[in-house]
Amino acid sequence: MPKYVYPAIFTPEPNGLFSVDFPDVSGCYTSGESLIDAMEMAEDVLAMMLCFMEQKGESIPSATPIKDITTTGDSFATLIICDTTDYPLLECEPDEQ
Repeated sequence: MPKYVYPAIFTPEPNGLFSVDFPDVSGCYTSGESLIDAMEMAEDVLAMMLCFMEQKGESIPSATPIKDITTTGDSFATLIICDTTDYPLLECEPDEQ
């Protein structure tokens, strides 16, 4: 299974946390206690979501070019890379029917 690169929007929260949203991957979001933690969590949640999609045979969405991502306030966009081949949770296999 391949490597992927997607833009993520990081938003600093008043409590010091960072929320993270992937506009191209429905339902793919996370947060972290620091910027470093949020980046690690972003890589993990992106790998998890794409691994599930691969295993279920769903179409993987195209990534929007980062130059086309709009942010507001203190939010910023950056690219996150993940490799579903090395995704550590083996339970990302499809549900048995």
